[in-house]
Amino acid sequence: MKPITGFLIALTVAYTTSHNMTCRIYLDPGLGGSRADCRGLHLTKVPGDLPSNTVSLDLSDNHVTVLMSRAFVHIPRLLTLVISHSRVSRLEPRAFEGLTNLRSLNLNYNHLQLDNDTYPQDIFRPLERLTDLNLGYNSCRLRGTTPHWIFKWLTNLETLKIDTFEDDIFGSGFGYLKNLTTLNIGTGDKDECTYCAIDVIHNHTFSAFENSTLKVLIASDCHLHSVEAGAFSPLKSISKIVFDSVKYLPSSIALRAFYGLTGKHVSKVLLPSSYTSVYSLQDLTGQLISNGILSKLTDICIDHIDLSSNTIIYIDYNFLKVFSKCLKFLDISNNKLLGNQMLFLQMRMCEQLQHLDVSHQQKYNKHENTHTLVHRFLTANLHSEGYHREDTSNFSWNKVLPLNEVTVYFPPNLRICNLSEMAGRFGRFFITQVVGASHLKLLNLANNGMWGLWKTIGGLTALQYLDLSGNEGHGMTKDFIQSFPNLTYLSLNNMGLDKNTLLEGEPVLEGLKTINGLRHFEIVGNHIQWMDMRYLTTLTVLNISRNSLVSIPFKQNDLPFLSVLDLSLNAITYFDDDTMEMLEILGQRNKLILKLDGNPLSCSCQSLMFIQWMFTSSVTFDRNATYSCVTEYAVFTTTHRVYQDFNYHWTSCQGRFWLPVSISLMFLIALLLVSAVLVSSNWTKIENFILVLMGRGVQRVSRQDFRKDAYVAHSDQEIQFVMDALRRALEDTHGLRLILPERDFLLGGFVADHVVESINKSWKTILVVSDDFLDDPWSYFIMKSTTYYVSNMNPNRLILMVLGDVNRGQLPDLLLSVTAEEDIIQMDDLPDHNDKVWLTVRDRILAPA
Repeated sequence: MKPITGFLIALTVAYTTSHNMTCRIYLDPGLGGSRADCRGLHLTKVPGDLPSNTVSLDLSDNHVTVLMSRAFVHIPRLLTLVISHSRVSRLEPRAFEGLTNLRSLNLNYNHLQLDNDTYPQDIFRPLERLTDLNLGYNSCRLRGTTPHWIFKWLTNLETLKIDTFEDDIFGSGFGYLKNLTTLNIGTGDKDECTYCAIDVIHNHTFSAFENSTLKVLIASDCHLHSVEAGAFSPLKSISKIVFDSVKYLPSSIALRAFYGLTGKHVSKVLLPSSYTSVYSLQDLTGQLISNGILSKLTDICIDHIDLSSNTIIYIDYNFLKVFSKCLKFLDISNNKLLGNQMLFLQMRMCEQLQHLDVSHQQKYNKHENTHTLVHRFLTANLHSEGYHREDTSNFSWNKVLPLNEVTVYFPPNLRICNLSEMAGRFGRFFITQVVGASHLKLLNLANNGMWGLWKTIGGLTALQYLDLSGNEGHGMTKDFIQSFPNLTYLSLNNMGLDKNTLLEGEPVLEGLKTINGLRHFEIVGNHIQWMDMRYLTTLTVLNISRNSLVSIPFKQNDLPFLSVLDLSLNAITYFDDDTMEMLEILGQRNKLILKLDGNPLSCSCQSLMFIQWMFTSSVTFDRNATYSCVTEYAVFTTTHRVYQDFNYHWTSCQGRFWLPVSISLMFLIALLLVSAVLVSSNWTKIENFILVLMGRGVQRVSRQDFRKDAYVAHSDQEIQFVMDALRRALEDTHGLRLILPERDFLLGGFVADHVVESINKSWKTILVVSDDFLDDPWSYFIMKSTTYYVSNMNPNRLILMVLGDVNRGQLPDLLLSVTAEEDIIQMDDLPDHNDKVWLTVRDRILAPA
């Protein structure tokens, strides 16, 4: 078994040697030699056939576990050597012999433990010109002692990155690094391994660097719990300190360490996210930056301070005073300041300040019942005048500061001021004048619970960027917006602006008209439905997402420079041809980016051309124009899927259109054929009808053509009703001319002749229908005769007065076919002559035929 195993190992080595010794060689005129790229070749040792003029060698991602002695003597001109991620765990004593010209050595991400066994004392002796050394991410141990004497040969070293132990002290061997400018111990954690294990920086941790030129100290991602007050004192040339994301370092302790910076001019102190382990109220005690700490900081000169994302809950008023001498950049964003944030509006003492960020302290909640910033501002001013807190109830706020005319003083060099989510609840906006803002370019006041944006604010004419999002926009006036005539960016998101805010004559739009150079405008999350954009012709970016728009809110040539249009989350279903043409012009001219995600887009037949345009347009769409949409059958799909099957959908839609058209045409042709047959069969009747319409045939009669208004036919049983109630009502009361059989028929004459003659003389015929009438032998003759005189030219000449509960089934169909429904009058009882029913009878008699 052993001979077989040995054979396999030999075969593997032979394969590796024969196939992986193929470094990529490039000429590098800038370095005056060759550059060898040997990454990822599974090498187990340094290749021996590299060009002698090699100046740069990268052996990363190999299996060089041991750097053998004299491994680099054949490439003496080497300037840069990188051997990272190569599992190096041992350095032989003369490993770097011959590399007297080496400037940069990177051994990070290997298995080199920081001890005397791994690093022979003279290991770096040949590297007298080395300026950059990276030993990070190697020693995964919490406890140990750094072999500091190995560094005494590196007198020209400028940058060092190295792992640390829990209670590490930089030994005297580091004192030989006289030219060291950057020390980076911020190797952090990786794969459950702690490389930067140092948890306390003592006053003597950096004593070895007392005579060096160390300017930059980086300890990012370490597990620091404490920094002693004099820890930075030995670093006489220190100008930049970076303790980013050290997790466990309380801010008060970090500031206490600034004692060691007394008398020094430090360009940057970066402590963002240096304390994120907050699990109880007790964990917050170190996040109080009190006067007790600040009072001991004297003669401090720091240009740039970053204390963001540290859960700081209190900063004393003297904070700005302590750092006012040199402070240019201050970031205290993403904390939880509960004190009086108004101290940052009294920052004029920091005359050099150019950048201030106090954002994201307390997010505004309109339901929260807290003191407004007006109250806190006035309280702070009272306290500054020496009044005790209990005395404030004896003062009128208006007497202390007139709320209508409050002036705020800014540092004269301030360029950027971010106060978003600072106040929690600002209240009514009370500032009317800002002094010292002649250089201010950016002002962010978003989400502060402000309202009352009414009056002009003086002193902000130089402002270019303004964000008022998340405040109350109701009642915003033209005067307020006119305070910022040189804006290029304006954000009015989530301000409760109504649908008409941007229409002609509305105060907000009138104010926007005065801003001649506005380029970027956001009005997201309001209730906008219509917009008049004719006056904002300079816009290049327009964000109107999360509103109620159903179409593009501007016309062609309104926004000639527009390059980004965000219409996400509105109520758009599709664009018509004119809109697509306008957007296409902007796409070709300005490379327009259009965002439509979140709209209820339609994938119906009506919107097919819109979908095709999205995938063929010069306009760039978000999500590659792939949006959810709904078909006419209420089926969810995507625009991309519809476009892929465009021919199918187009054919289907055309078929749905032409099928009913074809059927209609066929029906029309059949109708024309039938009509032609009917016309040819009834030509005489049709000709007669046409002649009558032209006034050349039999004409319709009118009431004036008859001597009598009505002939009344009835049975013998209704004689008294007819002669009394009916006669008195229609003749005596309404003046109608009637033919009544009992009165007007001559005795001895033929009844049939009288009936026919009476119908012929009368405009209308009234049949008093009762069961007796229907049983009368003459009734059928009367009804037959009456219907004879009703024709298409003379319709509606018959009135039926139905008395009582008559069996209507006995009424002849012939009679009902010529009687209009409104001419059938039901009388449940026999009415007297004063009953209102006679008005109806009269109106039907007088109605035209």
